[in-house]
Amino acid sequence: MKGNDITTKRWFNIRLRVRAEYSEHESALRARVSSDKQQPLERQFELFSRASLLLRARDLGSIVCDIKFSELQNLDAFWADYLSGALLEALKGVFITDSLKRAAGQEGVRLLVSVDQDDYEEGRKLLLSNQTHSTASGPVHRP
Repeated sequence: MKGNDITTKRWFNIRLRVRAEYSEHESALRARVSSDKQQPLERQFELFSRASLLLRARDLGSIVCDIKFSELQNLDAFWADYLSGALLEALKGVFITDSLKRAAGQEGVRLLVSVDQDDYEEGRKLLLSNQTHSTASGPVHRP
């Protein structure tokens, strides 16, 4: 046989969102957010605005990764690690660096990881149909 065996594969991207944040915001909000407005509505608006500004200023950053999957078992293993917390634990060593800890000072830092379940389910359907289709039709050969 001439040429290479080429199996057509479809890839599916899963979006992984990773965000670092301070472990605790309440004490910073209590210490730094106040209002001298007397009207309740004005007071609420000012408190909300100041709290929003403070929380944005305390943002430690985030990253969004698109991860490509072509094999159903790899996607399922990734999802299982996400659900069990193993993915979060693995990513802590990568994202919570010594420099991030120094920047945070005395305050603790936590990592938030999210993957959209709808993306996972859509990818699972696509990869399952690919698996079924390639099994039924066999590999594609090019001369």
